[in-house]
Amino acid sequence: MKELVLVIDRRDVSISLEGGTICVRRPNHPPEFVPLGLLGLVVIHGNPMVGSSVLRTLGELAIPTVLLPTKGRGTGAWISPALGTSIAVRVAQHRAARGERRLAIARGMVWEKLAAYRALAQKHGFEEAVARIEAAMDRLDDAQDAITLQGLEGTGASAWWSALAERLRAQWGFYGRNRRPPRDPVNALLSLGYTLVAAEMEMAIHAYGLDPALGFLHEVVPGRHTLVLDLMEPLRAGVDAFVLQSLEGGLLEPADFRCSRRDGCRLAESGKRIFYQAWAGARVLWPDPRGGMMGLPDACRRQARWLRDILGPYDPQTGEAVHG
Repeated sequence: MKELVLVIDRRDVSISLEGGTICVRRPNHPPEFVPLGLLGLVVIHGNPMVGSSVLRTLGELAIPTVLLPTKGRGTGAWISPALGTSIAVRVAQHRAARGERRLAIARGMVWEKLAAYRALAQKHGFEEAVARIEAAMDRLDDAQDAITLQGLEGTGASAWWSALAERLRAQWGFYGRNRRPPRDPVNALLSLGYTLVAAEMEMAIHAYGLDPALGFLHEVVPGRHTLVLDLMEPLRAGVDAFVLQSLEGGLLEPADFRCSRRDGCRLAESGKRIFYQAWAGARVLWPDPRGGMMGLPDACRRQARWLRDILGPYDPQTGEAVHG
């Protein structure tokens, strides 16, 4: 797995493509060269000067690339490759999303997410949260539509957030999930972590020929990649575990954040360096929702492969289900 994480967060930096490397130039500094073959993730904050050839090449090589706003407001964007020639896979996906199979696929996604949060709550001794999450899991088989599944998913997630708030409220002012902009350091880290996971999931979805805009659990919304949100649900617990470990382990301090009423809360320059160094290590050893550890890119690919395998077998020309 490619392990190098490149973070670009200075306005006076220019990024260009030179041969098989990315060239990073800063005033009064010698140029630095980063081989494309070593890059596992690229994160661009704000408005540095990045050549269009760089972005195009990152997309063509399926290197996860995240574009983040300078301040807490706004959402991130991802650079991804074209959909390619795997039309039959996408046709099969669209047929399944419109048919009876949608509910069963969505149910599997919610079950895996809640199971991951149950394991995390058990690890930290959140007994009440475990009980509430298990109660939601017990009702999944009775759900008759995606809205009910979303409600059960929300119930389980709420149990986790409540337990996490009890743990982190005093030092970090965390009272539950909020975003756009995040209002406290915990939510700032959660939002950033989810965005980085989403970029990796986007690439995995393209690698397996799926349509990132059409999900099974989340409703289709123009401009939103709902399949990315669907497939990353079981991996969110890994972000939460990373955030909890970073804060309770003393990796980050309140001084590593900048917070304001208008712009919300975000990492300061000192915090960015610490966070991304730790993230580079975490994405190599990510908690597997099914037990053990694995690389985050591998976990994303497994999620996409799981869905693709569920969709098959199908006719490679029409995408119609084949019944043997």
